[in-house]
Amino acid sequence: MTVEQQPVWGTPAEHSKTWSTRTTVAAVGIAAALAAVGGVVVYAATGGSGDGHAGGPPGWGGGGPGGPGGSQRSLHGENVVSDGKGGFSTELTQTGDVTAVTDTSVTVRSQDGYSHTYVLNTDTRKPPQPLQTGTQVSIRATEQGGAATATMVMPAR
Repeated sequence: MTVEQQPVWGTPAEHSKTWSTRTTVAAVGIAAALAAVGGVVVYAATGGSGDGHAGGPPGWGGGGPGGPGGSQRSLHGENVVSDGKGGFSTELTQTGDVTAVTDTSVTVRSQDGYSHTYVLNTDTRKPPQPLQTGTQVSIRATEQGGAATATMVMPAR
């Protein structure tokens, strides 16, 4: 009688399979596509700021009606975030109609009647066309010492 030898579990097979060039190219292409999509998601989530903060509250930057979860656009909000130096800063957001505008400030009134005035300075990102009363805008601002300074004023979508 002959004893047939069985391979021992866990030992490498005599002829291990290798990837063909075509399979390798496909895997590298898929990995590159996933990395690109991941980069776009991170950029969108941080608002392109690169400061490590996720974007603003729900509704900032396109979470309008019909968006994920059917959420509605946020009218106004306040978030306290880490400043990265052991302290905190307050970030404000608001969507509404411009009711007053000067070279140094803009006042916005939301649908619910909330109205707030924001300081505009040389660091404020603004649309290329001048702000006008009646225009619907979304504002992102920081608050220090009771004054809200707009970091970005953009036409609302």
